Amino acid sequence: MPKFNIISQFLKDISFESPNVPELFFKQENGQAKIEINIDINIKGSENNLYMVDLVTRVHSKLDQGDKTIFLIESTYTGMVQYDEKDEEAKRKTLLIDVPTILFPSVRALVTRLTGESGFQPLTLQMVDFEALYEQKQKEAQEKK
Repeated sequence: MPKFNIISQFLKDISFESPNVPELFFKQENGQAKIEINIDINIKGSENNLYMVDLVTRVHSKLDQGDKTIFLIESTYTGMVQYDEKDEEAKRKTLLIDVPTILFPSVRALVTRLTGESGFQPLTLQMVDFEALYEQKQKEAQEKK
């Protein structure tokens, strides 16, 4: 396994919106909620083999009737990583798979706490297989060629 060091990890940006509260709490005929989850990873390199890995997460809960927003959470959780690797493919895999795997539990805990503190049933995100996501993106890139 490649050697890298996460120097720090921190919440860079977070937004929570619940535009249809409190009326959502009082209506019984709202229907079922659907949840859309989008995850993106941005990497910024800098000097001294330091990289910023941003795990950008968007969780949007909507009612299936009327497409009304229940809540929207957008966050950027960042890891500052020191990594000295010459092999570009190994570097990409580490920064796009290993580092997000370490960062994600913190994002997961934030989402659970935010939803619970906002009066909703606490939402616990499923764990993400970042290796499968990486392979899927690689396959999609190959198909576009």
